[in-house]
Amino acid sequence: MPPRKKVSREPVMIDNGSGYDELNLGRLSLISGQKTVPASLRTWQKNIVTPDGRPVIITCSTIDQQVVPHGLDNDFMVGLLNLCFEAGLPDGPFTLSAYGLLKAAGFPDTAQYYRSLEESLVRLNKAQYTIDEGWYAQGTQRWTTQSFAQVSYLAYHRSTAGIRDTSVITVQLAPPIMDSLRSGYIKPLDLKFYRTLSQPLVRAVYRQLDTLQFDDAAPNGLVKELQFPLMGWASRLGIVSDRPDNVERTLRPAHEELLANNYVRQVEITGRGKDKLIRYVFGPPPESEHPALVQLLVDRGVKQGVAVRLTLVFPDRIEEAARRFDHYVMTTQRPIHNRGGLLVSMVQRPEDFANLPGYTSSTSKPSAPVSKGDVGHPGKRHGKVEEDIEVFEAQVQAHVEGLTGPELYEWVYRQLSVLGVMKRLSPHERGLLEAALRDGRVDGRQVVREMTRRLHAGGLAIEDAIADLRLLIAPQ
Repeated sequence: MPPRKKVSREPVMIDNGSGYDELNLGRLSLISGQKTVPASLRTWQKNIVTPDGRPVIITCSTIDQQVVPHGLDNDFMVGLLNLCFEAGLPDGPFTLSAYGLLKAAGFPDTAQYYRSLEESLVRLNKAQYTIDEGWYAQGTQRWTTQSFAQVSYLAYHRSTAGIRDTSVITVQLAPPIMDSLRSGYIKPLDLKFYRTLSQPLVRAVYRQLDTLQFDDAAPNGLVKELQFPLMGWASRLGIVSDRPDNVERTLRPAHEELLANNYVRQVEITGRGKDKLIRYVFGPPPESEHPALVQLLVDRGVKQGVAVRLTLVFPDRIEEAARRFDHYVMTTQRPIHNRGGLLVSMVQRPEDFANLPGYTSSTSKPSAPVSKGDVGHPGKRHGKVEEDIEVFEAQVQAHVEGLTGPELYEWVYRQLSVLGVMKRLSPHERGLLEAALRDGRVDGRQVVREMTRRLHAGGLAIEDAIADLRLLIAPQ
C-alpha cells in the first residue's frame, strides 16, 4: 500500500475570501453556538423577534438519539451553502468530497476533523426544525411557516476508519433554503475574517450580528447598533444557561475577540439580573468587492446595505439595470415615488423590464443618474418614445387585469413597495391586506391606482391615503 500523504496541520482555506450566507439561517440561528451541549439535549424551543417586530417560535427535535446541532455544525453548514453555490444551485442532490467540505469549512485536514465532519452531517440531517411564521420567502415576499431538516438528503461512503479525504458525499439542502438561495435572499459573508475567529461561539455571534446589521428598514440599509435583552440574546445563540452571570461570562471571550478585530466598537451590558440588556455598536460598515457598482446603485436611491447585497448576488446585472432605470426615468409619464425600490426591482427581476420602449441595450458605462429635469424639450424621437411608453403601460395594464390569487397579491405587494406604502404598514397590517385581497373584499388594482394618484399629490395626501388604506383592510 502506498504511504499516506502527510496531512496538513494548518487550516485549509477557500481561495476566495468572499462568501455567501442565507439571510434566514443567519438571522434565526438554528444551530447552537456552544462548542458542546449536554448529551441529553435532543429538543429545544425558543422565541425570537424578526427585525420588523414579528414574534417567531422555533422548535428543534432530533431522532435516533442524536443531540441537537451545535458548535462546528455552523461552520460545516456555511461550507455547504458556499459549495452549493459553486455547484450552480442544482435542482437535486449534489456531490462533493469530504476534503472539499473540510476545506470549505476552513478546518485542518486531520482525522479529528473528518470525524467531526461526519458527526455534523448526521446531526444536520437528523434534526427537524419548525419555524412558525418566521421564514421569509423572497419569491412571494411573505413570512411563512416551514418544517425541514437543513440537510434533507445525505449519502456517503466511508472506510472502516470512517470518512476520509477521498470519501464521496452526496447532499441536498432543504427546499426552502434552496428557494432562498435561488431568489437571492442572501448576504455577503467575509469568509476570510470568519475563519480567523477562534471558537464556534465567536463565529456564531459574528454570523448573527453580521446578518442583523443588514436591515432594509434602516436609513441606509445598515444598522449602526443593536440592543437585546441579554437572556433573549443567549437563547437566540443557543447558550444553555438560565443565569445572566454565566451568559455574560460565556460571551466575554467572543466580545473581546470581536472588539480586538474592530468588528464592533463597543459592547455594553446594563441593568441587573434577568433584566440585563446587551448593546453592540458596529465598527466600519461592510464593503463590497464591487464599490463602483455599489455607487451606481446608491446614486440612484438604493440604500447602502441593499446595494452591497445586490452587488454580491447580481454583479453582472447592475450596469444594465442602471441604464434601463435612467431611460425609464427620462421617458415615463408616471410619477416614481421610490426610485431605489424601482431600481432594486429592475436588478432582481430584469424580465419584467425587458421590453422598455425606446431602450436599446448598450455595453457603455452608465453615466451620472438623470431626472426628468435633466431632459430638454422633447423632439420627434422623444415624442415617439412617449407614445411607445403609453402602449407599453397599456400592455402592462392588460396583463395586470388578468392576474388572480397569489400572482395578483405579489404584483400589488411589489407596486405598493415601489410606492413606499408597504414600509409604512406593520406586519399585522400587511397580513390584513393580504387577507383582504385574497377574499376579494379589496380590489388590489384599484388600491394601486388610488395610492399612485394620491401619493402624487404629496404632503398630507400621503398620510390620508395610508389612513384610508388601513380602514379599507380592517376586519369587518
